[in-house]
Amino acid sequence: MGKQVYVMELVRRNIHMNRRKGKAVSQMTLDDDYNIPDNMPDAGMIIQEKGSIEIGEVRVEAGRVKVKGALNFFVLYMEEGPESGLHSVQGQIPFEEMMNVEDARDGDSLQLKWMLEDVSSALINSRKLSIKTIVTLELCVEELFDVEVPVEAEDSETIQVKTCHVSTAGLAVRKKDTCRIKDEMILPANKPNIRQLLWQDISMQGTELRIGEGEILVKGELVVFVLYEGEEESGKAFWMEQVIPFSSHVDVSGCREGMLGNLGILLAHSDLELKPDYDGELRVLNLDAVLELDIQLYEEEHLSMICDLYSPVRELELITAPAVYESILVSNSSKCRVADRMKTGSPEVQILQICHSRGEVKVDETSITPEGLLVEGVISIQVLYVTSDDNHPFLCLKDVVPFEHLVEASGIGKDSVYYIQTSLEQLGVTMVNSGELEVKAVVQVNALVLNRVSMERISEVEERPLDMDVVKGLPGFLIYTAQPADTLWDIAKAYHTTVDWICELNELSSDQIRQGQKLLLVKQMENL
Repeated sequence: MGKQVYVMELVRRNIHMNRRKGKAVSQMTLDDDYNIPDNMPDAGMIIQEKGSIEIGEVRVEAGRVKVKGALNFFVLYMEEGPESGLHSVQGQIPFEEMMNVEDARDGDSLQLKWMLEDVSSALINSRKLSIKTIVTLELCVEELFDVEVPVEAEDSETIQVKTCHVSTAGLAVRKKDTCRIKDEMILPANKPNIRQLLWQDISMQGTELRIGEGEILVKGELVVFVLYEGEEESGKAFWMEQVIPFSSHVDVSGCREGMLGNLGILLAHSDLELKPDYDGELRVLNLDAVLELDIQLYEEEHLSMICDLYSPVRELELITAPAVYESILVSNSSKCRVADRMKTGSPEVQILQICHSRGEVKVDETSITPEGLLVEGVISIQVLYVTSDDNHPFLCLKDVVPFEHLVEASGIGKDSVYYIQTSLEQLGVTMVNSGELEVKAVVQVNALVLNRVSMERISEVEERPLDMDVVKGLPGFLIYTAQPADTLWDIAKAYHTTVDWICELNELSSDQIRQGQKLLLVKQMENL
């Protein structure tokens, strides 16, 4: 008749984690023609263009992810003929892309980022434009999972327990939210009333996301630029730029101070509505902007996990299973300062005045180095300016300024998981002379680096009565010589005794032993 088997009860701690299942990158060219509406004048020259991606649907379909969206484009042009007035048009190019991620399943977390390489437009004729851009989609598929680790044995009186320290990064909050910004701008007294808006550009800079108790504080600035036709001077363009600071609180259940996070923010929508003031004059602009927040918060927890156990009076069989947990290596915010110069490339066209400049940070590559994470990319810059040429009163200068920034992360490895968020904190463009501009910018880089640790965890412990024949075969006492890899724990476990008993017999003040050390071992029959 076999020995009766019991399952020992273990107290376990659950760790909630996020696991990256797969990643896919897709690049596509969007190219289409656009007909200028009949109520708009003919186009003689394109001044400036911009675009953004609007994602409509991201859905898993049998190991693939369908992405549906559209390119929203805006074009500022000068009309053909002697009037040379400015006008703008906008349109949309829809797209659908299938991205292969074999392990993707319904219920997975789908994180999609997009980047526009360049939005370019060209005149096919005075009534038709050609719009072209390259879109890069980066998809990350993640799943939530739990790992249970043993932290305590219930029958601790007769069991010897060995623990090891584990620092884990448990996923505490995973959600998306929005934040709405509303404000009002009034034209300065020295500016004429608005007949119609010709062009608007709203960008975000200097953002800060701070984790608080049950909320996240969102701070930053919206840079608002407006080009408009004056009411009394038909066809003449005027402009205004204002920096609108914002501060808002977003309620996040489960959020606590001290948590560390991967926090993304995107200006998803912005619009200006023209309104009359108290005198009925069109001098008020109502700003409405929507910020999208991608919130991923981790809570660091320090555990004493049971990594081994035995009993001098019973036979225990440890059943283990592989497990992976994450620990926080780096969570920091750093800045990269960039300076460069831009030239018009045409000595005949001189810059009289800068109207507006906008920049966008684009990361080309992030690589792991022995020192940390090397982030390489460019700041894509557009500068709208007034020229000395009456035939071309406004022009736009485009250029890219490269940057390289090292995020220090000592101990990072190929299995580490990292999240990088970049944003433009400051952008300044000044005239050096009539043909050259100086650019100074500050890129903010927020990094979260997690180390991934593989281990064997005790999933179950089976206990049986001790095999007395084996115990009786052990010597009553012996002098044991410590081997190079020996520990008191290993010796005590092998000879069915305890570390405390060996220390008492040998008058040891600690459990540290050295190679070749002589130890007296005495069998404890009274415990059997």
